[in-house]
Amino acid sequence: MRILIVDQEFLVAMEVERVLAEAFACEIQIATPRNYPVELERREFDVVVIDSTLIDGKGEAARRLRAAGAGLVFTTLGEEDMAGMDGWAGVPVVAKPFNDHHLVEAVRNAARI
Repeated sequence: MRILIVDQEFLVAMEVERVLAEAFACEIQIATPRNYPVELERREFDVVVIDSTLIDGKGEAARRLRAAGAGLVFTTLGEEDMAGMDGWAGVPVVAKPFNDHHLVEAVRNAARI
């Protein structure tokens, strides 16, 4: 499984990487908000774990995420996003700071394993 992690905070992305590397036999790449579109075009990923503040329902970021065909998991600090993101029905949202079990289950469901 190949996972792309995108977060505004590198240390947060590294924590996600640690949790997922312990849970799965996987290849993980961390990207910044600026370079993740390039990574999506360069490689195929099974799952993208991305901070919810970096996407919207209809913009360029949304188009690229949908075109990638990867399973998605959104992360958020906002309570209002926990019920789901507008325009992204069925995509799991995991609260920061992370509960390791919730993060792993969300990625497992997104990867359909």
